[in-house]
Amino acid sequence: MRIPSTLALLFGLFLVGCAGMPSEKPPIHINPNMDWQPKFRAQSANPNFDDNRTARTPVEGTVARGGLVEDRPPVELTRAFLYRGKERYEIYCSMCHGGTGAGDGIVIGYGYVRPPSFHEDRIRTMPDAEIHSAIVNGVRSMPSYRHQVAGEDRWAIVAYIRALQRSQNATEADLQNLNLAAGN
Repeated sequence: MRIPSTLALLFGLFLVGCAGMPSEKPPIHINPNMDWQPKFRAQSANPNFDDNRTARTPVEGTVARGGLVEDRPPVELTRAFLYRGKERYEIYCSMCHGGTGAGDGIVIGYGYVRPPSFHEDRIRTMPDAEIHSAIVNGVRSMPSYRHQVAGEDRWAIVAYIRALQRSQNATEADLQNLNLAAGN
């Protein structure tokens, strides 16, 4: 019975001994070149370039991390896709933008800033990716819906907004095509 208590005492002394004491020695540097390397600070002169600038102009076409807004992914525009967009629009967008996209949602009467109508020429001529970007990143007083609306649902909302725009600005050719599709 004496052996377990002795082992426990030795183990306790071992742990106390590992607590360590402050060391006056500098830390070990495996590769000091990584810690003390020559460098040029921003806005300082750099003789390695003809213009002596340290800060370089980004290469043409460079996109900042998180700044890439890809154009519309290859989604099939079907009736089910538009209905999904309508459903998501009614959940996330209609309270501000209204049922027709005129910017007359229910919250406007409670002091919220009126959003622009989707039927303005500026927004009708906007690329789909710009509307998608507004959903993802927000714009002015509109918050980002990046975390609430899934990726494909965002494109479904964009497709539904385009359908709303077309419904309010239909041409005679659109109406004739509608009659032909209905079998009239």
